[in-house]
Amino acid sequence: MARSPFSARASLGPLGAILNVLREVDVRPVRIAAETPFLIAFVSRDVPFAEHLAALMYRGDRPTDTPTHRAAVGAPISDAVRISRANVVVIVTRDDAQADDEMRLKRGLEASGTAVLVCFVRERSASWSPTQNVALDHAIVLPLDDGTLDERAAIQRLTEAIRRLKVIDDLALARYLPAFREPVVRALIEDVAMANASYSLGSGLLQINPATGLPVAVADTVILTKNQAVMAYKIALAMGLPADFKHVMLQIAGVIGGGLIFRQVARSLVGWLPGLGIVPKVVVAFAGTFAIGEAVYRWSRSGERLTEDSLRVIYALAVQRGRALLSRLRRRRAARSAESWRKPDLPQREVVEFPSASPRHAATP
Repeated sequence: MARSPFSARASLGPLGAILNVLREVDVRPVRIAAETPFLIAFVSRDVPFAEHLAALMYRGDRPTDTPTHRAAVGAPISDAVRISRANVVVIVTRDDAQADDEMRLKRGLEASGTAVLVCFVRERSASWSPTQNVALDHAIVLPLDDGTLDERAAIQRLTEAIRRLKVIDDLALARYLPAFREPVVRALIEDVAMANASYSLGSGLLQINPATGLPVAVADTVILTKNQAVMAYKIALAMGLPADFKHVMLQIAGVIGGGLIFRQVARSLVGWLPGLGIVPKVVVAFAGTFAIGEAVYRWSRSGERLTEDSLRVIYALAVQRGRALLSRLRRRRAARSAESWRKPDLPQREVVEFPSASPRHAATP
């Protein structure tokens, strides 16, 4: 009988650590969210232009790996059947054109609960005068340069605006539409790195080894490893890789070194970065998670495996950001502590009983 990849973890050396942790991770909700199909309909009187905008959503990381599910389509503004099936309808019109039909469609869709985004196409040099008081948070401008669409700006503005609607899961957007992959993955790495840094600030994740003066991991490393592992799996899903958890995580485990790479790099960088001294636990948690995310992203995008020198450079930059984050977290915690101890306005001679110990403000990942 074939053995599970996770039952053989003892023979994998350091990779066994991450595989042991992954046995306890339930990624079914993540996979379901990422694989849920959806439809974004770009509708316009100029159907070829709407179809061109839909095609732009397929440009991005791994563009040759075109998803099988058609998630973005162009359609005429009168195509009621296709519009009715869409999760998001993007109405495209020229800023200087009469848009009565477009605005009636917008009101009707909003009344039915369908998410709508209005795109006004105009020359970059022209002033913007949106038609019929369209709410700014549901409208964007797609710039033209002498009649030619600025495709790079269009992709950026469309992906940002569609994500802000929060109708379709970010992982699904990225998995089915390559244009969303880089912004979704970058935001994911940032969020998880900050969550791990916040957690480490309140948990005593790293202590200082008195014999070596270096940061060493304690029990709470498991929490970071789980967060990093789920982040890595989400990156793989967003990048359109196979969704089989065990298969893809065995490959990722080899890329990230069993989830322990951040400690090894942190130790080597303690003496490598000028003026850094001993790396604070928050900085290590942020920078290590960021480095792991970057390694998995590059591997998912092109099969690139970061060299030790490349990883050092990425980690060094992340350390600088982690130190700034640490300062912000400390100021925030200090402000909360001061607020919790502030004496309220009370009637004269009223006795105030203060708590015997300072309240804790433990951050959670």
